[in-house]
Amino acid sequence: MSKRILSLLLVLVMLVGCFASCGLFNKETPDDKPTGDNTTPDTPDNGGDETPDGPSYTVETFEGEFVFKDSVGLLSANWNPHTYQTADESYPISYITTGLYGFVFNDALINTVEGMDPFTGYKIIPEMAADMPVDVTNEIKAAHPEYNIPESATEGYAYKIALNPNAKWENGVAINAETYVYSMRMLLDPDYQNYRAADYFDGSLAIANAKNYYYQGSTSYNPLGMTPTEYLAAGGSIDDLYVDMDFWGCVGALDAEGNAAPRWISASDTTKYFDPYYKNDPENPEAWISANDIYVYYLGPGAGYEASYGPSYVGTALSYEDDYSFDNVGIFASGDYEITLVLNKSLAGFNLLYALSGNWIVYQEYYDANMTKLPDSDAYTSKYNTSLETTMSYGPYKMSAYVLDDSMEFVRNENWFGYSDGKHIYQDPEDGLVYPMYQTTKITCKVVAEADTNRLMFLAGQLMGYGLQSKDFDEYRDSEYCYATPDETIYFFIFNGHIDAINEREAAPDFKQDEMDLQTMTLNSFRRAIAVSFDKEAFCTAISPSRSGGYGLIGNAYLYDTETGARYRDTDQAKRALCEFYSVDISAFDSLDDAVASITGFDVDTAKQYYTQAFAEALELGYVTDADNDGICDQTVTITYASSTAGDSFIKSILDYFNEKLVEVTAGTPFAGKIVFVESSSLGNKWSDQLKAGMVDTCLAGWSGSRFDPFGLTDLYTNPAYQFDANWFDSTKVNLTLDVEVDGEMKTLTMNLRQWSDALNGATVTVEGVEYCFGYGIADVETRLNILAAIETEVLATYNYIPMIQNATMALLSKQVYYVVEEYNAVMGRGGITYLKYNYNEAEWAEYVKSQGGELAY
Repeated sequence: MSKRILSLLLVLVMLVGCFASCGLFNKETPDDKPTGDNTTPDTPDNGGDETPDGPSYTVETFEGEFVFKDSVGLLSANWNPHTYQTADESYPISYITTGLYGFVFNDALINTVEGMDPFTGYKIIPEMAADMPVDVTNEIKAAHPEYNIPESATEGYAYKIALNPNAKWENGVAINAETYVYSMRMLLDPDYQNYRAADYFDGSLAIANAKNYYYQGSTSYNPLGMTPTEYLAAGGSIDDLYVDMDFWGCVGALDAEGNAAPRWISASDTTKYFDPYYKNDPENPEAWISANDIYVYYLGPGAGYEASYGPSYVGTALSYEDDYSFDNVGIFASGDYEITLVLNKSLAGFNLLYALSGNWIVYQEYYDANMTKLPDSDAYTSKYNTSLETTMSYGPYKMSAYVLDDSMEFVRNENWFGYSDGKHIYQDPEDGLVYPMYQTTKITCKVVAEADTNRLMFLAGQLMGYGLQSKDFDEYRDSEYCYATPDETIYFFIFNGHIDAINEREAAPDFKQDEMDLQTMTLNSFRRAIAVSFDKEAFCTAISPSRSGGYGLIGNAYLYDTETGARYRDTDQAKRALCEFYSVDISAFDSLDDAVASITGFDVDTAKQYYTQAFAEALELGYVTDADNDGICDQTVTITYASSTAGDSFIKSILDYFNEKLVEVTAGTPFAGKIVFVESSSLGNKWSDQLKAGMVDTCLAGWSGSRFDPFGLTDLYTNPAYQFDANWFDSTKVNLTLDVEVDGEMKTLTMNLRQWSDALNGATVTVEGVEYCFGYGIADVETRLNILAAIETEVLATYNYIPMIQNATMALLSKQVYYVVEEYNAVMGRGGITYLKYNYNEAEWAEYVKSQGGELAY
C-alpha cells in the first residue's frame, strides 16, 4: 500500500481492474437474484473460533467457481518487487503478495474496534508478521553503534518483528527470517541497481546503512548548504571542496588534451577546460576556465555569486567505503521467525505500519536462477517475476497462466495462511452471518485496448466492470449499478527539459530543422503559456467526465490525518499554494475558498503574453527563425506525446482536443498554428524510461499510492531516484526560506528543496552546524503542512509538471457481484476483491446471461 508508482493516463475502462482490486466498486444484490443461493448456513462450525465475548460462530462456505473477469490496456511484463516501476507493471502484486501488516474493515464480531460502528473504519492486523512491532531503539543503540542511532533518540529507530510461522510460498516452502534478510540483501546489492532499492534508503522506511551498502565503492557530492566563507570559518579546508561545473555549463567541456570535464572537480584544480558558452570565439581568453577559476572569481569567499550560488554549487565529497559489509545494514535475523529492522530516521505509529504493509521478499531459487547481465553494463538484474515460470506467490492467489501482451490468470493459493487463520473473515452487517474474505476463486485479465470493445464485453457479461466514457454518461450515469470513486492521482503534463537529449534529436540526419523545433518547449515562458491554455474542467468534461480538473501536484484524496480523514487539499496551506501558483489575489475575494474556486487554469490573455515572450527568447537563442520577419515562427514546435500503445482512440481524442484548443489560444501570436502534439510510436512499459531520458516530450502521467502520506510525496519531486525530471532539474540547487518553529521558537531557515523534503520525512539535516528534523511526531502538524505546501509551490513554479486532471472513476459494476459496503471509505475504499461477494457462481452467471439474450441491461 505504501509504494508510490508511476501511472499513465489511460481510458477509464483500462483501469477498472486496478480499481476493483483496490476496492473501489460496490453493488447491492440485484432485485432479480435471490440472496443466499451460494451459502450453506448449516456448514459445520469452524473448529472452535470464538469472538472475544465467547460465543462460537459458523463461517459460511460457497459452492461453485467465482471468476473475477478483468481487462487492461497494457499488460504487465515485470512484477519483480525489486525492479517494477509503473502501475501497469504492479498489477499482479496485490494478488500474489502479502504485507507484513494489512488493512481490513472493522466489524462487530471479528475485527472489532472499540467505539466504532461496523464497517465505518479500519483495523490494522499482522499478516506476514505475527504481532505488532516492538520498539527496541534503546537496546539496539547500546549494542550496535554501527547503526549510528542518534544519542538523543529513545524510540522510533529500531523494531523487532515476529514473523508469521504459517507463511509459506505457494509450493509449501516456509518463509522465515532468512527469507527477509536474503531478499533485502539482493534488493540492495550494488551490482543489481534495482529500481526499488531507493524505497529502503530514501523512502519513509529507510534502513540504516542501506545507502552505504548500495553505493559502496562510489563517490557522491553534496552541496555545502552554507557559503564557502562559513564553511572555512567552521574549520573546513579548500582541499575538501569541489566545484559543480554545471554552474558554468562546463560539464563535458574538453581540456587541451581532449579530456571531458566531470561534473564535480576539486576547487583547487587549475586544469583549463574550453567553456562552451564561448564556442563561437575560441580566441577569447575567457573561453578557457578551470574549477579553481570558478571558485575564486564566482563562488568562493568574497566572490559575487558566493551568497546566492555558493551553498549549492560548491560541495564536499562523500566516498562510500569499498566492500561495505551487509552485516552493517539495519536488518538481521534475531530468531528463526523474527527480524530486527534498524532505521536511519524515525518512523512510528500508523506511518510505520503503513510502510510495512508492502513487502520485499523473493523466492531465492528462482531469483538466483534468473540472474542476467544488463547489456552494455556491469550491472545485473533478475528476471524473477517476469513470466509464469519465474513467479512464486505468497499471497491469496497464485499465477496460473501468462501470455505476453495477451493475458494473465490467477487462482487461489491454497498454501496462503489467510484462508485458515481466523482473521480473514468478517460478519456481514446486513445478514449478521460470518463470511470468509476472498470469495473469488479465479482472476482472469485480458488485454483489451479499445473502450468500445470493453463495453461490448461488459454488456455480454464477460467483464466485471466498465469505466464510463464521455459518450456513455447520459445513458448510464444514473444507473443503480454506476459508482463514482475518488482517486489520489493527479495527472500532469511532464515537459521534457533534457536539452542535451533534445539537441541530439535535432542533430539527427532526418530531423527537419527548417520545419520543426523541439528546444522551445524547454523555456519556462513557453510552459507558463501552456499552463494557462486549457480550461481543465472543460477538458475533462469533453474527454473523461468522471474526472475533474487538476490544479496542484497533490490530489484530493490524500489524507494527512488518518484518524479524522482530514485531507491536505482542504488545508489553508494547500489552498494558498494554488492561489500563489495561479497568481490569484486572495484579498480580492471574500474568502480563501472563493479565491480557490475562481481557479480554472485557463487565461487566454496571459497565455498569449507568454507565447509572445517565449518566441522572442527562442529567436534570440537560435531555437527558431523568422526569415520573413513577419513575426510568425518559421518552425512548428512539435511535442511528442509518450504513448504506451500507439493509435489508441482515447489518446487520439486527447491530442485532438489539445491541438484544436492551441489553434484558438495561439491566434494572433508568433506561434499561431505552430504548436502541435503528436503521438509517439508504441512504447509499452518503457514510456516512463523514454520520458525521463528526454526521447519523448510529454505525457499525462502521475503518481499513485501512499494516499495516507502526502508529506512523502515531496521525495518524488526532489529525489533523482524517483523524479521524472532528474535529468534536467536538480532540487539541491533551489533554495527555499521559511519561517518554522524550532524548539518552541520561530526561526527563519534556508535550505534547498531536497533538504526540506528529507527533514520533512524524518531525516536529520544539518545546516550551519545545527540539526533539523520535521518528521512525523517530531514537528507539529501545522509546521509540516507549511513545509509541504511551500515545496509544492516551488516545484510547480518549475513548470516541469503542469497539473491537468484529478483522477476519479465512474464505472458500472457487473450484476454478478457486489460489495459488503455501499459507501466509499477514505482508507478502505469499498473493500476491493477482499470483500467482493458474488450473486452468481460462474455456471449460474452463464445461465443468467443466456436468459437475457446475451446482452445485459444496466
